[in-house]
Amino acid sequence: MPEPLFQPAALGGLELPNRLVRAATFEGMATDQGFPTARLRELYCRLAGSGVGLIITSGATIGAWAKRPSTLGVLSPLAIHHDRFIEPWAEIVDAVHAQGAKLALQIGHNGRMEPPELRGSAPMAPSAVPLEATGVTPREMTQDDIAEVVELFGRACGRAQAAGFDAVEFHGAHGNLITNFMSPFTNRRSDGYGGSAANRARFAVEVVRRCRELVGPGFTLLMKLSFDDFTEHGLRGQEAVDMAALIAAAGLDGIEVSGGTLSESGERIAVRGVRAPSQEAYFREYARALKQRTDASVILVGGLRSLGVIQEVLAQGEADLVAMSRPFIREPELARRWESGDTREASCRSCNQCFENWMFRPLRCYLDHPQP
Repeated sequence: MPEPLFQPAALGGLELPNRLVRAATFEGMATDQGFPTARLRELYCRLAGSGVGLIITSGATIGAWAKRPSTLGVLSPLAIHHDRFIEPWAEIVDAVHAQGAKLALQIGHNGRMEPPELRGSAPMAPSAVPLEATGVTPREMTQDDIAEVVELFGRACGRAQAAGFDAVEFHGAHGNLITNFMSPFTNRRSDGYGGSAANRARFAVEVVRRCRELVGPGFTLLMKLSFDDFTEHGLRGQEAVDMAALIAAAGLDGIEVSGGTLSESGERIAVRGVRAPSQEAYFREYARALKQRTDASVILVGGLRSLGVIQEVLAQGEADLVAMSRPFIREPELARRWESGDTREASCRSCNQCFENWMFRPLRCYLDHPQP
């Protein structure tokens, strides 16, 4: 049996059967109202039955929109903004548990990337920095706006706990609202939420503290963070690591290390054409640096394809767990294949057609059957 990937691991108070995580991935398998479907349940159960230790759902919205995504011709994300979502999720959680895996709900707020057509007004952000691709300018959030969104996070987290989820992951990466506050490119405030790194981390700290207050000390809380915006005047390097450590100290059990933003540097989130071990683990340096700054578990994602690289990352203590997305789209049974002794690298070739189609079609691999 390969070591140490398939050894049990602790994530806060959560005991995992191994160190392999399915990273949050937009599945496109929700109803237009954001309810999980039978197809989504089948996907999670297949991954769970194939040996993935922890499955993280795609991001569930914490607030209702004025219009549904179908009005724009796109698929709906999952939702957790009302108590009516608790029971449908509880059924899926039970099904995943029956297959031996744990399930975490990712929750988030799109911030400046939220389509005004869905919101019914301009999106909110820490500062009114326009999106170059769309020309949309968000409105600067007031203190009341900030307090309201913090509470939305808290209530969503409480619903996840009520549904039986094993953990919640806050989406603080890829240009979402938490990223907007952390990055000097999108946060140009002069009050207590802007300026210094500590001030820019304050929103995330308040989210964590409020959620911890509501769910108690035993429930596992995670956050996915970008450690480099890959844009001029953006968040990067040691400052990002320092801020992550500060946020973790507010009550996180683990941090997933990622990078890039959908609005400015989407090509850096899921790098195309990963072919060799030297191209894998492209956020590794940030995970290594973060391990030196926090006692929270560190989860590394980004281009992992081969068991040798994964084992090296874990054996050298650069991360506590590893997460993958695209390889599991191509091979849902990859974990079982590796555990059984077939240690060939994942057959995913990072063509990124799954990434390019994610808003319009349910999740699938296009490698053998490209989209016409």
